Amino acid sequence: MEFPVCSFDLRSGIFCPKCEDKIRRGEITETDLKVMRLLMDLEKQVPQLAGTTYKKSVEYNTLLFIIFKEGDLSKIPYPQQSNLRKRIGDLTRLHVRLLEDAKDSNKFLQLLVAPARIMAVNKIWLPDQTEETRIILDEERNLKISPEAAAVVAKQVKGINLRIDFERRSRGYRRSKTH
Repeated sequence: MEFPVCSFDLRSGIFCPKCEDKIRRGEITETDLKVMRLLMDLEKQVPQLAGTTYKKSVEYNTLLFIIFKEGDLSKIPYPQQSNLRKRIGDLTRLHVRLLEDAKDSNKFLQLLVAPARIMAVNKIWLPDQTEETRIILDEERNLKISPEAAAVVAKQVKGINLRIDFERRSRGYRRSKTH
């Protein structure tokens, strides 16, 4: 499995200047290091991980999003993905979602909010010269994570300021805070 830091550094906990610089700049977080170590250990039990590339991890409340390089999750059969999510979840005590990165931001957002479907994407330029991306999803009940969690992941992985609206809001529907 490929990581954004040297495998030897990850195992030893002593980082070379190049890896140390990535940590200092915030490209690699403590969450990233923890997840990379877990994946390195789990690679022995899930050999399909060997052909994948780790990109990033984002922890939000009780959720852990693990991002792989575009196309890499298809190398891991679904039963192994499910097993991997469960094992990492057991070790971290978090609900785990495995995602693929995408060059196209809209494709990444669609993967993030699935099974909800994006009906429209709008770019909003704010007076302070920042840009916000507003997505309109089909139905509120189809979004299995909180809009706040999606916004945090979009910001940390793609640098997108995200706002989510819905075509149809569910009446009386309450989303669990853990999902």
